[in-house]
Amino acid sequence: MDYYNLAIKRESTRSFKKRPISSRQLTELQNYIPSCRRMIPELAADVTILGADAPAELKGCAGYHGLMIEAPNYLVISSAPHDHAVENAGYMGEDLVMKLTELELESCWITIQDPEEMGRRLHLPDDRRPMALIAFGNATVMLPSSRLDIKSVSNIFIKQRTGFIAPKLAVDHAVYTKHWGESAEISSLPLNNSVYQAFIAACCAPSYLNLQPYRFILDKNTVLMVCLPDEMTTDDDIRLNVGIAMLHFAGAMENHHPSDTGWVMGAPEGSSYEIPEGAWIAGYYVIDID
Repeated sequence: MDYYNLAIKRESTRSFKKRPISSRQLTELQNYIPSCRRMIPELAADVTILGADAPAELKGCAGYHGLMIEAPNYLVISSAPHDHAVENAGYMGEDLVMKLTELELESCWITIQDPEEMGRRLHLPDDRRPMALIAFGNATVMLPSSRLDIKSVSNIFIKQRTGFIAPKLAVDHAVYTKHWGESAEISSLPLNNSVYQAFIAACCAPSYLNLQPYRFILDKNTVLMVCLPDEMTTDDDIRLNVGIAMLHFAGAMENHHPSDTGWVMGAPEGSSYEIPEGAWIAGYYVIDID
């Protein structure tokens, strides 16, 4: 898949048409699921497709403050226990969102409020826990080139997109040198540069409430993802954010330069970085360019 252009194209929607997706789209998605990208390939994780009855079935255990978005279909990603199972689910789920975008379908990540109860209602095995839930289908028309910008429960407005590329984070404000706060000036790179495209893709990644509580450090050929303190985002949603943004970066980068290691969770050994109090390094990626 062309991850760079799909990252720019993808849009979240919270309003879906009731009509089902086509049998061709469903078959292509089902055929892709077994080969979808995983951050931790050895971790057992399953993908289940639910139908339009999911809102009634999951009422009270999933949704935005109890409000379940209605759609013709949903993806559930469940996983065996692992320290980074949620990040892996975010990575897998966003790869499937990219596939949905390629199939001309829209999607929306939905918060899981009570994973234990959700697992019981879906009759998941004892060694599986629901990690991610994504609604998908055909969107109803809102406004051309617009998106919802949610700052808080009481502060929601529509933001107009301008220009061809509309990252949620300005790339020069998102990528620093090893000196925190000093811009790496990624925008000065050519538009077809693989590093530029990977960071643009990462800056187009969605996050809970569109807060994007993370930044990147570019230290020579090593990229670090730094999570920032955020009182509005739960631990699981922060970790989903991490997996989603990591998928955007890796997908766009590896369209040009395959990687043997991809993202490695945690901070690189033997290195130290000055980051804000309360922040932490979620993982790092070594850019392998000959």
